[in-house]
Amino acid sequence: MFTFDFLNARHGDSFLVRWGTDERVMLVDGGPSQVYETSLRDRLSQLPPDGRGIPRIDVVCLSHVDDDHTVGLLKLLRQIEHARDDQEPDPFAVRKVWFNSVDDLVDREEQGLSASAQELVDRASAESGAVRASYNQGRALRDAAAKLGLGGNPLFDGPLITGGEATLDHLHVTVVAPDEAALEELADRWREARQLQDPGVITSSYTDGSVPNLSSIVLLLEHHGRTALLTGDARGDRILAGLRDTGLLDGTDPLHVDLLKLPHHGSNRNVESDFFDHIHADHYVISADGVKHHHPSEETLQMLVASRAPDDEYTIHLTNRIDFANDTLGDLQDKRSFTVSVRPPADLAQVIEIGEQP
Repeated sequence: MFTFDFLNARHGDSFLVRWGTDERVMLVDGGPSQVYETSLRDRLSQLPPDGRGIPRIDVVCLSHVDDDHTVGLLKLLRQIEHARDDQEPDPFAVRKVWFNSVDDLVDREEQGLSASAQELVDRASAESGAVRASYNQGRALRDAAAKLGLGGNPLFDGPLITGGEATLDHLHVTVVAPDEAALEELADRWREARQLQDPGVITSSYTDGSVPNLSSIVLLLEHHGRTALLTGDARGDRILAGLRDTGLLDGTDPLHVDLLKLPHHGSNRNVESDFFDHIHADHYVISADGVKHHHPSEETLQMLVASRAPDDEYTIHLTNRIDFANDTLGDLQDKRSFTVSVRPPADLAQVIEIGEQP
């Protein structure tokens, strides 16, 4: 079994990866405000129990520090924390947390860089809701994980960066991004802010998405011959660079995966046509609702379809019905063999099951 449950995360991301005969579970991202209460918590309560009868989550992974990915995971960890404070059983049995804090990433490039820019970050946070939400949530998640004894990225023993590998109960995980070039670019933002003593450098990098996009974790999952590429909000060029650095993309034939979660909810700011030319999938997944942001972009959908032959069979999955996306895909289906699947409104999740190779 290799199954993906893409929840209605509104304009964000939140999904489960389930694998193995005893159903191991990875939770990736938690969506923005209200997602935990409206869909994620109920779905987690349905997971198989551990030996104590508590729903088990083998690993929680935050792809990057951004409000529309972080809030639900913070609520999950805080619910466990509050239960322990009240000397009650854990509501969920979380075994591992994987997460790159921005502080750890920039300090990896220059020791002490985050501390030297802390005053500027605090000033930027006071001026910008985006900085305050993302940066403070990242710190809160790091502290909550540490308090629960889940810090340190077990199996990786440090930040998840390009080339890192781990195997979790027969699920092989390869870290595709962030790579060294992205981390250096991220650190340069902090150095520039420090040199100019200008919190606006940090504010602008959060507002335009540079910090989340550069630090976003991208994972290639492999289970019994099946593969999935989970991209967070990473930039397409950084994903391709990471695939080349890890030897997964050789520059000739496209990389074929069973499932590709499109970067940044299908935004055209993160990908160009070469991204889809180099990565083909049987299942393309777009987590978006088209309300707060115009995601997915019609241009992204056009690039995706143009990258495939007319008789190629694949499915484009949408976690919500989005009229402008459905209209665009309907037009693109003319003389094409792909199908479109939309999560039924009554269902908590869009479930995609990928069978094992014979």
